[in-house]
Amino acid sequence: MEMEYPNSGITLPSLLTEEEKWLFDLNGFLIKKNAVDKQKINDIVSISLDWLENPEKVSKPVTVRELDHNGGQIVWPQYGSRLYEELVQTHDIMRVVLGLMFNRPRLFHYDLILSRKKKDYEKELVLMHKDHSGFEFPPGMKNPHNDYQVSDGNLYCSFLNVAFSLKDDPEGTGFGCVPGSHKSNIKCPDTITADSDNSNLRSFYMEAGDAIIFSSGLIHTSMPWNQDYPRMTVFARFQFRKYFNENPSGGLPVEEYKDKISEIQYDLESMGTEEILLAKNFKEKL
Repeated sequence: MEMEYPNSGITLPSLLTEEEKWLFDLNGFLIKKNAVDKQKINDIVSISLDWLENPEKVSKPVTVRELDHNGGQIVWPQYGSRLYEELVQTHDIMRVVLGLMFNRPRLFHYDLILSRKKKDYEKELVLMHKDHSGFEFPPGMKNPHNDYQVSDGNLYCSFLNVAFSLKDDPEGTGFGCVPGSHKSNIKCPDTITADSDNSNLRSFYMEAGDAIIFSSGLIHTSMPWNQDYPRMTVFARFQFRKYFNENPSGGLPVEEYKDKISEIQYDLESMGTEEILLAKNFKEKL
């Protein structure tokens, strides 16, 4: 049964199913299989590889960078292709994000990461971490930028990550996490790494088009990539739009180029108190 809070400003009931609530609270993540149409994934891969191989074709504010771990990065790709808008606005993904953020998520960072296999990948030490918004609070204290609460059957997560797989990620590569660690108040000891027998780390077979939504308070890592083709993952980071602005200067939305994105996308990247326009679209379909 949905609870009603008439003075909260929340007009749209949570769109999370009871199973999703239970699984996210238990594990700190949800995996959505076949979230994105394969043809759309193929089109995004084609565009992205062209940008990475020919950065001179890319127009501002889209930025292409080489990474020191044998890969590349595309920052703010939604300003270069509407396909990236459609990706981050994927219905079943946004339904969950809305449900975990009182219908007020704000996209504050968006990029693609391409990683290639290293010759010495087996020797690489894999460390695990939680995201802490640039400032790590003392043990036992809550970071409001990275909060997670449950009350009366409602979930609230102030910082969410979504990882879209553009290529197949075999189990043991790509994303790894420690389920349930988003509720842990004990810092992971430096002696425990992803390779430790007692790390409780899990990885997943992610097909192109799958996505994982996870709390940034979840202990997670990127496992060494050992495939002959590159790993391609798009990361979307959301925070509660009322309070948090991780990038007050030079961040999203890019006002100078807002004509390159839709009104709905601009709203998704903006701070405010009201429910985002996407939430209103969901409400109309209820």
